[in-house]
Amino acid sequence: MSPEVTYVLESLGTIAVFGGALWIATVGFRRLAFERARGPLEILARQPLDGRRAIYLVRVGKRVLVVGASDGALTRLGSTTLEAVRGELAGPAEEAGPPPRRGFRDALARALGRDKT
Repeated sequence: MSPEVTYVLESLGTIAVFGGALWIATVGFRRLAFERARGPLEILARQPLDGRRAIYLVRVGKRVLVVGASDGALTRLGSTTLEAVRGELAGPAEEAGPPPRRGFRDALARALGRDKT
């Protein structure tokens, strides 16, 4: 083989080796990042209010926080227990007909303790 062909083949081999190493590193870092993201926090629900505002239900251990999010800040609006949220999501089981429609407003009012029923 001529020196030019050898040079091109060596260059392509080097690029392939470095490209493969970068790909393996990318996959490895993604797995590490997702493993670190697991912890005591979990977003249970998100209710967008407009393009830049939302309300989140965030589980922290056995507590559930109601968090308001806007452009500049996160604000804790209230908190409740995980059992209360699960009970709210399950709804009443005594009626045979379709369950009454409950919206996010009702769940938020119950979580903040402002329920009128």
